[in-house]
Amino acid sequence: MRMSRIHNAARLLLIAGFVTQAAGCAQVADPTLEYINPPINLSIALVATQTYQLSFYSDNREGGFAGYGVFTGASAASVSTAAKNMSTDIAAAQGFCSVPQQAEYRLVRTIQVGPNATGSTICDITTLTLVSGQWVGLRARVERPEEPWSAAAFVQVP
Repeated sequence: MRMSRIHNAARLLLIAGFVTQAAGCAQVADPTLEYINPPINLSIALVATQTYQLSFYSDNREGGFAGYGVFTGASAASVSTAAKNMSTDIAAAQGFCSVPQQAEYRLVRTIQVGPNATGSTICDITTLTLVSGQWVGLRARVERPEEPWSAAAFVQVP
């Protein structure tokens, strides 16, 4: 009888240990957001009057990938806001190109910007005019509530 009580007490201690261990495993951790790949090797060229073509490689295989935002400013610093400090609103970009599917990362992609924009591989932004000396930041966007923008790739308008 006494041995049975010892076995029962040992079982209770063992069960209490497992419950304590399980409770420790159930703690909520702070999730790390998935990194969004910025455009790679961004370059710019004049292709028509007041119309520039942005060329780059895409490496966007993230879930919820939405497209690319074009940001402009008088200096690289003015368009280099950290992605975590940016507005989550898509209207934060001066121009946006929706991409309905994830881009093939081995191919050069192009976006044309200017009043005569036509024929790029992703989209043409005719409502934005770039000027010589201005800086352009191109960012990828993933649809999520926090930090939807990638870091920017920068280029100066020739």
